[in-house]
Amino acid sequence: MVSKYEIDLIGYKCPIPILKIKKKIESLSKGDNLFVKASDPMLKIDLPLFCMEGNCKIISINDYEDFISFKLELI
Repeated sequence: MVSKYEIDLIGYKCPIPILKIKKKIESLSKGDNLFVKASDPMLKIDLPLFCMEGNCKIISINDYEDFISFKLELI
């Protein structure tokens, strides 16, 4: 069964979002989804690089007025 988790990183600047995502991912299982809300635009660059080296893939990225949302799947 796929579980869904959410982490709110609005207000945090690099490198804190990646560190918090990494910590959260360590507690999840393969196939789980992680929804991330963040305000740091650099995460659109940092998160794909993190996922390429890690055990997750980006399913979607959505830009909103005040934040960016990401959907990750653990692989």
